[in-house]
Amino acid sequence: MSYSIYFKLGSKKYKLPVNPEEIKRSRELQIETYQILGTGQVSVPATCELEKFSFEAEFPSQEYHYVETAGRFKDADYYEKMFRKAQKNMTPIRFIASNDITDDISCKVLVQSVESVEKAGEEGDKYLSITLLEYRAPGKRYTAVSTPTVTVAQAEVPTSQTSPAVTENKTYTVVKGDTLSGIAKKFYGSGTQYPKIASANPSIKNPNLIYPGQVLNIPT
Repeated sequence: MSYSIYFKLGSKKYKLPVNPEEIKRSRELQIETYQILGTGQVSVPATCELEKFSFEAEFPSQEYHYVETAGRFKDADYYEKMFRKAQKNMTPIRFIASNDITDDISCKVLVQSVESVEKAGEEGDKYLSITLLEYRAPGKRYTAVSTPTVTVAQAEVPTSQTSPAVTENKTYTVVKGDTLSGIAKKFYGSGTQYPKIASANPSIKNPNLIYPGQVLNIPT
């Protein structure tokens, strides 16, 4: 199957000189599982991760007969510099893949990794392995807070001094993306302690339904 692959960076459009043999496309759903007495194991969807794309393609050093960019040929260094510049500057680029059969791929991505291989007997030609991650800009400003196992993004409060979501009297204000089990893990070290928070908050009718701005009592 023949693909046409393009990248747009600023005002420039880059068409790959040789189509990759395959494009890998993947996305994962993070699922939390809990053991309920008398019921067994249940699963709760937590968050859907960003989409990831990866491929390997040849980037010739000269205009061979099989290149897709006849008359507009650029060598391997031209493309490698583009990918590495976008990666170094953390600049989103638009990724377009078309095969004239199924729906096209067209989305903004970040260049997660670039691996370059030059083989003996093919000096000047390069084989680049590219990994791309879907770019999704945050709706608000975020501050990264390091924890022992994960980095959690918390929304900044637009005041003269940033206030944490947790107050001194053991309450917690729900932010977008929170789950009850995730909050329980923050306070008790285990997501299975979520019933403790649910029982202390009569307003929670369904542990799977909490909303941003909701103030929860956190029992000790």
